[in-house]
Amino acid sequence: MRSDEMADAMTTAVLHPGQMGAAVAGQLRRAGRTEVIWLPEGRSPATRERAEQAGLRAVDDIGALVAESAVVLSVCPSDAAEEVAEQVAAQGFAGIYVEANPIGPERVRGIAKRLEAGGATVLDGGILGASGAEMRCYLSGPAEEVGLVRGLFDGTGVSAIPLEGEVGTASALKLAFALWQKGARALAAVSYALADRYEVAGRLSAEAGTEAEAETRRTGRSPLSSPEQYVLPAAVRGWRWELEMGEIAEALSAAELPDELPRGVGEVFARWAPLRDRPAGDLGDLGEALALLRTGSRGSADPG
Repeated sequence: MRSDEMADAMTTAVLHPGQMGAAVAGQLRRAGRTEVIWLPEGRSPATRERAEQAGLRAVDDIGALVAESAVVLSVCPSDAAEEVAEQVAAQGFAGIYVEANPIGPERVRGIAKRLEAGGATVLDGGILGASGAEMRCYLSGPAEEVGLVRGLFDGTGVSAIPLEGEVGTASALKLAFALWQKGARALAAVSYALADRYEVAGRLSAEAGTEAEAETRRTGRSPLSSPEQYVLPAAVRGWRWELEMGEIAEALSAAELPDELPRGVGEVFARWAPLRDRPAGDLGDLGEALALLRTGSRGSADPG
């Protein structure tokens, strides 16, 4: 049977239809290429309502769910990823298990080892984007099974994108993106709270808007879209900013705000001390700057 024919004949289970899981499951069901089932046992009224709205078919227990399913898509809170995988493995699941939770590569590999011992094939999935038509689901793992799961999403509002690399690759992308996307919001919140404490929040917003326009002209829509232009200048000047981050941390602490963020940023700048005042063009690419972060090499800011 061809992969597209197999996809048409499949039943897919979603564990569990929370906000993200229900959005993905609803896309699969509306495309009509696979029946989508779920397990109501132990789930909240809100989850039940989402599953009903998405048109998912309920099954009685985990045994029935595993027996019916060729694919299990795990989309649950990250602290429950191993528990969900163990429940599926305990039923002798030998189909395709897509681990699509926001967990680290090592945890994904541990889950894969447990499920593969029982005959399952595990794919690593990283879901990015807003719930709905803008979602992307990156998939890494065995190419044939990646292609098969990708076929399930044909004609849906979820773009399934294969990634070269072993299980863990998609999760690394997911976490890297989440650190930037969600971490930036936390940083903005703490910055705004400090300005608000001193009644200059409006001025901060105005300055941020002015700087954003200038930064867009320099580096494009996002710093990550042109990292060489954005990161390299910071790497060679970061030694100047380490002490400033310490001052920011003290100001936040005095204002009874979290001070861990600037301390972490200061550590990044400290590790770039060996690049002090080198022309950014001399670095060529990001390799040397990233290597200093990975190895934990640490210099110190010297005011002299």
